[in-house]
Amino acid sequence: MFSFGVPGTRWFGGVGAMIDRPAVQVRIRRGDRLAAKGVHAERALSYAKRCAEVWNLGPIGCSIEVLTAPAAHIGLGSGTQLGLAVAAGLRHLYRHPGAPPSSGVAHPLQENLDPTEHDWLFDVRDALELARAVGRGRRSCVGVYGFSRGGLIVEAGRVVRDPGATEDDETRDFSPMVARARLPSTWRCVLVVGRDATGLAGEAERAAFGRLPPVPTEVTAELARIALVELVPAAIEGKFVEFSLAVRRYGAMAGVPFESESRALPHAAATAGLIELLGELGAPGVTQSSWGPAVMAVVESLERAGALVDRLESLGLGRHHDIVIARFDSHGAVLRELE
Repeated sequence: MFSFGVPGTRWFGGVGAMIDRPAVQVRIRRGDRLAAKGVHAERALSYAKRCAEVWNLGPIGCSIEVLTAPAAHIGLGSGTQLGLAVAAGLRHLYRHPGAPPSSGVAHPLQENLDPTEHDWLFDVRDALELARAVGRGRRSCVGVYGFSRGGLIVEAGRVVRDPGATEDDETRDFSPMVARARLPSTWRCVLVVGRDATGLAGEAERAAFGRLPPVPTEVTAELARIALVELVPAAIEGKFVEFSLAVRRYGAMAGVPFESESRALPHAAATAGLIELLGELGAPGVTQSSWGPAVMAVVESLERAGALVDRLESLGLGRHHDIVIARFDSHGAVLRELE
């Protein structure tokens, strides 16, 4: 995040990138009653009930199945993606007033789609509408904008006039996206996540923000400079070394304002050691996501990603960590109609 805590300025904002694994996959169909099953079923059901209320859908009957999703509160934004996916499915099924099905424009992803299948992508307007319905995007909006078209996202943050006020999701502002870049298709992300570890969320996270001191304006300025003058240009020009070094600098600086709270987390020391280890193994572009425990290493190619994973496995990291090679996503969420 760029900033928080300075009255009258933009809060939150920051940088993030969308990856294709671990994926969130949700299947929704009409049914006799509103029900959900699968991983995070209760959370998916709560999002559906909220959509029905916000959009005045009345009593709805549908079955929601969460086929795959990463664990919650580990720094992968799974709550936002799950919420937007459920909202997108319900909007498509019930076509509530003012929202044509997926903006009414089909975007085939490939030429050989089966005749009974249709794919839709989402624009920024779609993503913001869905986020408002399920109450996401109150702090970070990276996952909201990433749901629409993926990419490396830079968002400016939003002005918080009264930090103690309860905000109405119908009227609150979203942090504006100020840059989006596609990362080269050959680059990979090696994701290393400690098992049985979670970051802060819910009331614990709100309490932590309440205790944190304001981010100094000079730190915010330098983070913005790195993002817009180093990260985004290096991504666009495909300069891997420059991008990797900028990722490391940004991550290290962005974590400083959170240290008073993050150092108390049980996985803090292990995460710091993992970041140091990955750097020693030849991956300079390493950073923690959110409160962790997810750690990301940018790697130049699939071959190098495989070699890095092999090295981590040989050192025994696989015993206590999930290790995944992911692509950087450049198309965002996809809604597909299935018979």
